[in-house]
Order: sequence, then structure tokens, then C-alpha cells
Amino acid sequence: MAGMFELFIDAEASFRFQLTAPDGTVMAVSRPFPSKAAAVEGIAAVREYAGMGHVKELAAPPAERHFGSRPHAAIRPPSKRVPLQCQRLAG
Repeated sequence: MAGMFELFIDAEASFRFQLTAPDGTVMAVSRPFPSKAAAVEGIAAVREYAGMGHVKELAAPPAERHFGSRPHAAIRPPSKRVPLQCQRLAG
């Protein structure tokens, strides 16, 4: 089974998506997008780039990025998440 992109509105009313593994583990969380259409374009870009993406090991974390054990918890509390139906992504 493949992972799933989940599109949602965060606590600041921005659109985001997250990539979840089949077991429900959140593997990646996007930046905020101003519209649903922009977030859908972001999903398309991730699909395009990830399949052919190279792995680059860095000696130190990149500047201006914040890492944590649960990045999705730092972005928005689950109770404020408003899920959107996949069938409505194009609209």
C-alpha cells in the first residue's frame, strides 16, 4: 500500500499537506500555502521530484529549518485540523 497525501487547513487558516505512511506515521509536512490550488500544485511537485530525488547527506542541519521528533504536532494541534476530501482537490 502506498502512502497518502492529506490536505488540511491549519490553525492559521493556511492550506498544508502531509505525507503519511500506510501505518499512519507522518513522514513529511508541507509549508503553508495561500490556497487549495497552490497546495495541490505542491503535492504534484513533491510527486514529481520525490520519485527521482537523490539522497544528499549533510554534515550539519540546513540553516533556518526546525527539526523535531513530531513536526506535525508543532505546526497545529490535531483538534484544529479540518480535513478536505480528496475528490474535491481539483476545485
